[in-house]
Amino acid sequence: MIEHEHRIGRHTVRVGEQDDTLDLILRGDVTPDDARHIFDFMESRFAGRSHVLVTGEMSGLGHVPSESRRVIMKEAGRAPPIRGLVYHRASFGAKVITELVMRAYALTTGADIPVHFAADEAEARAWLARRREQLAAAEQHRR
Repeated sequence: MIEHEHRIGRHTVRVGEQDDTLDLILRGDVTPDDARHIFDFMESRFAGRSHVLVTGEMSGLGHVPSESRRVIMKEAGRAPPIRGLVYHRASFGAKVITELVMRAYALTTGADIPVHFAADEAEARAWLARRREQLAAAEQHRR
């Protein structure tokens, strides 16, 4: 049986309510090893999917050092493309870090990655539902 939730340091990663969603709870600093293990989880749980959406609670995020950001860029190709990201309860610093990392990720992968910051989990879920509709419409249009 595949575990759908895993602890990585102080962080929690899990498959969201929808099986195309990575749900993160980030607590404290994100070390390079933490970043690698998050991509290990993504690679194993989302293999074969055309994309993954990322959501999470960010109130406890600490520092994401430059080495961790480099690992994220290097490991990005191991998992399905991230096609949307929505965090809730993010501090100003967490928003800045997220924007920087996701812009670099988008440049590295060429993926279309809208980023949204929600006030709470309910708003984040509503954003995910709208994003799924956009992705389904785009897929339908390609056919």
